[in-house]
Amino acid sequence: MTDHRHSFFQQRQMLLMAGASAYVILLILSHSTLPALHVWLIAAVFSIVMNLPYAWEAFWQRRFISLEVGVSLTLIVASLLGVFVSPLFVIAAIFGHGLWDLAKHRGAGVPFVAWYNLSCFVVDLTYGVSLLVYWMQRA
Repeated sequence: MTDHRHSFFQQRQMLLMAGASAYVILLILSHSTLPALHVWLIAAVFSIVMNLPYAWEAFWQRRFISLEVGVSLTLIVASLLGVFVSPLFVIAAIFGHGLWDLAKHRGAGVPFVAWYNLSCFVVDLTYGVSLLVYWMQRA
């Protein structure tokens, strides 16, 4: 009997990859034209949304739920602090998510689509660096 509990993201790999790639490219390009507050709000929403798939998959597979939800909530709180306290929090949350992607690629938490972990790490690193440069230019 085949276990299909991880099939939600498996069946949508190409759509997920194409949509995420287009979104991130447009996101980074748009920051030069937006007011700073909008940049940090968008970054926080991006960070919050990108923390949902792993928790979703943990619930779907009924494994590692407390670990995945704990990591996700920690990074979501940091993202919100990035809007209300300092943008450095959302930058740290995005870099933190990238580190979690690497840890997941090496076997931490709920198993996930391998290409997604590495691709997400690259996106997090790229977006985090672009936000850090943006913040430093305006500080």
